[in-house]
Parts: sequence; C-alpha cells; structure tokens
Amino acid sequence: MSASAQTRTKPIPVGAAGAGNVTLRTLAAHLGFSVTTVSRALKRGPEVHKDTIEQVEAAALALGYRPHLAGINLRTGRTHAVGLFLPLERPGEINNLASSLIEGVSASLTAVDYRVTVVPVTQSEHSLDAVKELVRARSVDGVILKNTKPQDERVKFLLESSLPFVAFGRTELLSKHAFFDIDHQAVGARAAKLLFDAGHDAPLIIAPPHDLTYSRLLVRGWREAHAERGRPFYESNVIFSAVTPNSGLEIARDIFTRGTFATAAFIASEEAALGFVAGAIRGGVRIGPDFGIVTFGGSQLHQFVNPPLSAFKYSHFETGKRLAHLLMRAIAGEDLSVLGEIVEACFVDNQSHLTRRR
Repeated sequence: MSASAQTRTKPIPVGAAGAGNVTLRTLAAHLGFSVTTVSRALKRGPEVHKDTIEQVEAAALALGYRPHLAGINLRTGRTHAVGLFLPLERPGEINNLASSLIEGVSASLTAVDYRVTVVPVTQSEHSLDAVKELVRARSVDGVILKNTKPQDERVKFLLESSLPFVAFGRTELLSKHAFFDIDHQAVGARAAKLLFDAGHDAPLIIAPPHDLTYSRLLVRGWREAHAERGRPFYESNVIFSAVTPNSGLEIARDIFTRGTFATAAFIASEEAALGFVAGAIRGGVRIGPDFGIVTFGGSQLHQFVNPPLSAFKYSHFETGKRLAHLLMRAIAGEDLSVLGEIVEACFVDNQSHLTRRR
C-alpha cells in the first residue's frame, strides 16, 4: 500500500497505550499500512506523505510504541546515550545547578529517544581521565562538558578523538567546536555599572576560580566598565573563590571582621551569595541598608533570601535543553563553525543593590 493511499485505521481500544509490547507490526496492522511504510514514516522519510507521517506518529503515541533501541544500536552503531560530565563542588551533595542542568538535558534528549549518562567528577579526580575512559569505551554518542578553561585539555582530546561534544562555556582554542554560553563579559560590565549607578564607588567582585573561562570573562567585563566610567580598578577588590555557600560565608566573615571600604559586592554565584548573606547577618551587617549585593545564577535561589537579591540570570534548565539540542546537531554531522551560541542574561531587580552604608 502506498504512503498516500487511503488508510483503514482501526479504533484504538481504551487502555491500549502501554498495554504490551507494541511493535512496528502492531502499528502497521492497526493502521493498515505496510511495515516498511510505518518504519519510513517514523523516520520522517521525505518519500512519505506528510499526512501519513502525522497519522503514524499519532498512532504510535496512542498505542505507546517505543523504538527498540538495542536493535537500532546494532543497525546504526549508535548507543543512543550521551555523557554529561558534572564537576561536583561539594562531594556528598548535588548542587542546584547540577540538578536543573540534568533535568534540562534529559527533557531534550528524551524527546529524541536518547538517554543521559551522568559522569560525576569530584575535585580529587582528573576530568580528562574520565573523558578518555568514556571515549575508549565508546559507550556514548556524544559528550557534554562544563567549566571550560581557555586551553581546555578535554576539548583538545575530544577534537582529536572525533567524538561529538558540546561545551557549556568557551575556550580560546583556534579549532572550532560546539558550545553554549552566557555572555559573561556583558554580565560583569552590567553588574559594575549597576553598582556604580547605585552610588557604590569601589564595589567588590567575588568571582569563580580564575582558571575558568567564564570567570575571566566576568572580570574582563567588570574591568572594562571601570575604564568606561573612569573609575580606578583595584585588584584587591577582585576575589576568586569556589562557588559554594561555605566560600561565601568565609569571605563575608573575613571582610566584615577586618573591615572594608567597599559598600557593595557582585557575587557571581547564587550559592556563594547565600553563604555571604548568612555571614553578613552573623557579623551584624544588613543587606541593603548597610551593604549592597547583586548576584548571578540560573535558578530562583536569590528570591528565597531575606531580603531577596537582585540578580542576573539565565535558566539552568534552559541551558541544559540548549546543550542537548546543539549536541544532537553535532552528532548529526553539522558544521561545527555554526554550532556556537551565546545568550544574554536577564536582570531581576529586587533592589538589594540600591542602598549603601553612609
């Protein structure tokens, strides 16, 4: 029977979806099509009529059809899995970024019958070794990396291995590779200007570790804003730190114990900001009246502080979806030179940066 011929669809019985092992033959018998036509329609083959594709997909959804991945893997040589390398800042705990990122990646991959294999990397482990092990095993069709460095050894290795990958963050390598990133340089500049406009003459920036590309971009934007506004740039006002609540707590304890001329800070991590606020409160410093804060992240954590914090943000969940989408395009063989995406963060104004100590 041709793909455009009239169909003889049988009624879908109540409770049919998910009832038993629905195969291509089940779908074909239900629709009155040949198995070949159903198979080609599910692949959205150009030779199949659009109406037929829609009808087959609707029946597949209603009957609970799922492709047999083991068989597909044997025929195509693909695993239908991707590896997500996840640096763990705090062993024993999963942070907000990690959970939201995994959820976003999984949501996007599930729609195309892929699964995500999370590869946690603790601070004591070398992430390059973990990447090499996964490549040697050929247990995934592609890889998602996080926390890139300017001359990232993982990226160099993956470029040589030919395994498709996408990075959350940029590098300074000459070779093109797929990446998704937030315009951190713009965030750093906007944060500085925001605090200048609120009356803070020499604010602090608490940035992630200096070896990470996005930390350098944040500080670059921060420095450029100082030059643009004719403000002196003090290296002592740049603090590099782990992005954890404990690190924020320790920094707040230190600066408020020894005293500081700064009246505000841009804390480039929501989790570090939570710890900083706790440390300020313990030191008798009020956020807002005594010290201004603006932060940066991808969740709603900044809304659950007292007072809520002004923040630049881009959803971790959306980041995960974009990374998965770009990786699937890389796996499909698209030109890597077009697989780079930089997005702008939005600003949430909770006015925690507006007032200053007098």
